[in-house]
Amino acid sequence: MQRRVLLVLFGTLLIDMIGFGMVFPIIPILFTDSSSPSFLLGGYSPSAQFFMAGAITAVWGLMQFIAAPILGELSDAYGRKKLLLFGVGILALSQSLFGFGIAIASVAILFFARALAGIAAGNLGIAQASIADVTEPKERAKNFGLIGAAVGVGLILGPLLSGWLVHISQNPALPFFVAGVLGMLNVLFLALFLPETNRQPQATQTFTLTKGVRNIRSATADKGIRRIYLTSFLYLFGFSMFVSFYGIFLVHMFGLSEAQVGTSFAVVGICVVFTQLVILRTLAQRYSEQTMLRYTIILVGAAIGLSAFMPSAPLFLAFIPLVAIPHALSLANIPALVSRNVSAERQGAALGINASLFALASGLAPLGMGVGSGLFGVHMPFVTAAFFILASWFALFFPMRTLRSKEQRSYE
Repeated sequence: MQRRVLLVLFGTLLIDMIGFGMVFPIIPILFTDSSSPSFLLGGYSPSAQFFMAGAITAVWGLMQFIAAPILGELSDAYGRKKLLLFGVGILALSQSLFGFGIAIASVAILFFARALAGIAAGNLGIAQASIADVTEPKERAKNFGLIGAAVGVGLILGPLLSGWLVHISQNPALPFFVAGVLGMLNVLFLALFLPETNRQPQATQTFTLTKGVRNIRSATADKGIRRIYLTSFLYLFGFSMFVSFYGIFLVHMFGLSEAQVGTSFAVVGICVVFTQLVILRTLAQRYSEQTMLRYTIILVGAAIGLSAFMPSAPLFLAFIPLVAIPHALSLANIPALVSRNVSAERQGAALGINASLFALASGLAPLGMGVGSGLFGVHMPFVTAAFFILASWFALFFPMRTLRSKEQRSYE
């Protein structure tokens, strides 16, 4: 059953992430490249363009912040499969709607479509909970790495496919109509092949739209895990700044096209896939999650900070592996550390909280950096990202004596 669940979830999240990745090469062109015929913000100042580009990324994260913990606990109560089917279907609808919004040049529809996609993004936490259902604690980092591999392959195929479809067709809406069709096929695939992994659903609970806020408040009161949650938030907050302005930086500083931006994201994906499938599975046999995070977080922060000052596109792109490889290791080990430190019946809720932290970071970071870039320049998101990522390292590893005792207990 474990093998079947892992394979089906890998396929489902891969198709999800192909659709998700298609947006990365397009938003910089739609919102910040006034020389493109697809540009939608004629008459807006450069500062307003950066703000809008950040805001359309932020709405995805903020909607995920509301939805992720609710969907996580609903999956505890009613089963993982039902909620995954709901999320995959909503994502397919949002992709088609995003394409329609581009076709009729409606910024309002684009924002609404991204809000729907944010609701569907709770799929990640549910998939992690499904893996936790069928995996022993010591194997979770390795198997969570399969989710990271699906994300990585999606980041290869999604931006690459999107950039080249636009390049060939000169129609920026086409990739999203393709993603909508793939999403409907994904619903059918999931319905036919995924078994239910939550064999002991919990009693029905009362759910509210403020569940994310309430869950995070309760998480901060949990002395046993709140340091890990804080680390997760700071790290994801910093990395969200970097990734949300990565394509914009390439377009604004170096004049790259949709196809070139898509190719650069594909290189990121290749690094992530190789790391998740080869490097992580090797290191997980010898080192605990915290031991790996001790080094990977610092490497990510340093590489992002330095990349902001590269004077040419080739030099900037040379930093991709230095960011992507340690980030892929961090991205697998942080949720694995969360999972290891909560009881079996709290897996869905805890991983939903972690997904909600990711969502809050994904919402607040690009919104703030949209304003900051307009005021201080497009380098600002990278420098600020490095600061918050390095702060996440301090949150996890100081004071050192306390850390060692916790690391030994969690690893045992």
